[in-house]
Amino acid sequence: MPEQEILIQSVMETMVPKLVAEDIPLLYSLLNDVFPGVHYSQSAMEKLRCELRRVCEEMYLVYDESGLDNQNGSDGAVQLPGGNSGASLWVQKVLQLYQITCIHHGLMMVGPSGSGKSTAWRVLLKALERVEGVEGVAHVIDPKSISKESLYGCLDPNTREWSDGLFTHILRKIIDSIRGESFKRQWIIFDGDVDPEWVENLNSVLDDNKLLTLPNGERLSIPPNVRIMFEVQDLRYATLATVSRCGMVWFSDDVVSPELVMQHFLLQLQNVRIDEGEEEALGFGAATATTVPSSPSSSRHPSLIDDTPPTNVAVSASMQLQRDIASILTPFFAEGGLVARCLEYAKDLEHIMDFMPLRSLTSLFSILKQCTRSILAYNVTHPDFPMSLDKVESYVTKCLITGIIWSLCGDGKLHVREQLGSYIREITTVPMPPSGTPVIDYEVALSGEWQPWAQKVPVIEIETHKITSMDVVVPTLDTVRHEALLYMWLAEHRPMILCGPPGSGKTMTLFR
Repeated sequence: MPEQEILIQSVMETMVPKLVAEDIPLLYSLLNDVFPGVHYSQSAMEKLRCELRRVCEEMYLVYDESGLDNQNGSDGAVQLPGGNSGASLWVQKVLQLYQITCIHHGLMMVGPSGSGKSTAWRVLLKALERVEGVEGVAHVIDPKSISKESLYGCLDPNTREWSDGLFTHILRKIIDSIRGESFKRQWIIFDGDVDPEWVENLNSVLDDNKLLTLPNGERLSIPPNVRIMFEVQDLRYATLATVSRCGMVWFSDDVVSPELVMQHFLLQLQNVRIDEGEEEALGFGAATATTVPSSPSSSRHPSLIDDTPPTNVAVSASMQLQRDIASILTPFFAEGGLVARCLEYAKDLEHIMDFMPLRSLTSLFSILKQCTRSILAYNVTHPDFPMSLDKVESYVTKCLITGIIWSLCGDGKLHVREQLGSYIREITTVPMPPSGTPVIDYEVALSGEWQPWAQKVPVIEIETHKITSMDVVVPTLDTVRHEALLYMWLAEHRPMILCGPPGSGKTMTLFR
């Protein structure tokens, strides 16, 4: 390979991963000016790409290589990658991560939450294990959750006895190689802010010396099969001494688009039983497997998903129901569909917290999973007359409406939720509650009909001597509605934040 091509390849593989999207065209233009007509050939990595595709299929992730192969024009000039899809950008980041691991033993994955950092290294580690036949082991540490002594170790001032910390223990276990750890690919991932308070001790580890010096004077050499990784949101607290010793891959907001997240959810809903243990407890099992013909929903709802399992195969009734629900939801999750339009609209609304599409979508998925569980439970208790597909469609689509409002504007004030509900009423064909009443004042019954929350507010009688008691709770529309929402998210093991001023009923709602 000519020297100029080697030089360009080294610049591309080390500089492009760390650049923001706006600066990449400037680098390409500069390279074309300095090295006119020089042909740049990107590493093929065909085996790795093949295994990446397989791993993504197993994990129900969207994989797209479009535009990644050709980065040269007809005149030999270096060109920007042609892939514009989010999946293509994410695959490109995975390949860049692999190239950086080959160059540096210390590297940083920088980007906002939900940009695909964790999924990227997990997929890459699994794919490399299949390509090279070397087992990959990941050790994930949250450095901000433990003290510096718990991370590196401490020396007892009285007994002068040394105790290893978490990182030191992992490193020593790899070095001792009692179970063959030195023959495995070892990745130690620090998932948290790069704070000088704890990361300064790693500077000698990250440079060419590869030595960890402990307070007791002991030195541990980093084996060649170990990579030190940092998964961070930003480098606000990092020092130049640390950053300059590491390779870097930048994950921008657009690497993982909301459409990719939604397609991933639909793929999982189609192929993974929502909760196998709970379904078996409900009565689903191998005995319910049967040959289910293609449902009417398959033709009524065009699917985004290419690898839909063939019809007329032996599947359980629960899985067939999940596939029907996925087919019903597909048009709403399509690009430019109801969910995407509501996401764009919700960004401009007033929120108590910073609006994050991924967080909102995850909350929406939890609501839809609980909706699916409700249908499964109904079918188990009514085996002779399960819910018809028309009722399933009516129930699921209306649950989607209420789920969108609570997941996208649950951190907004009441008028904000009403505003989003009015917007949905204008753009959807799903039957809505009577005009003039807020959508959030209604819940969806299993029959697929809208029911006012006011009908579920119990009427209680308070004894005269208990009126002044602080323990008395008078149910209202809001308390009943919030309790139902909290129960739903708790059933899905979804973390929650109750936000509000003192006396707004947060503690009362939880302890009621």
